[in-house]
Amino acid sequence: MIKDTSQTFGAILKKLRLDAGIGLRELAKMIGKSPSYMSEIETGHAPPPSAEMILDIAHALGGYKDELLAAASKMDPQLTDYVAHQPEAADFLRKAQEYGFDKEDWQKLEQLAEIALVKRGEK
Repeated sequence: MIKDTSQTFGAILKKLRLDAGIGLRELAKMIGKSPSYMSEIETGHAPPPSAEMILDIAHALGGYKDELLAAASKMDPQLTDYVAHQPEAADFLRKAQEYGFDKEDWQKLEQLAEIALVKRGEK
């Protein structure tokens, strides 16, 4: 997992690609993009790609969806769609932002969600 948030999307992508042992041309071919475009992304000469393309990249690399989306300041399209169709979810996220929820708060909420599923008989 990438922890250094000061790194650019391109630098993080390049590290993950190299760690996976995948060449730039190979990755480009896997996701249907040109090697020159991928190089521009990695060197910071092009902005991070769309969330959908980031998901394709993550799949090609064997994971890292959350790290890559966060590095690009993008959201998973499935989550975006869910929040768009669940006004309560959007309201809750606004409140969480207003209250300044931190990692510990989110962990507690995750535990509460698990308890709620158990009580509903879904876990």
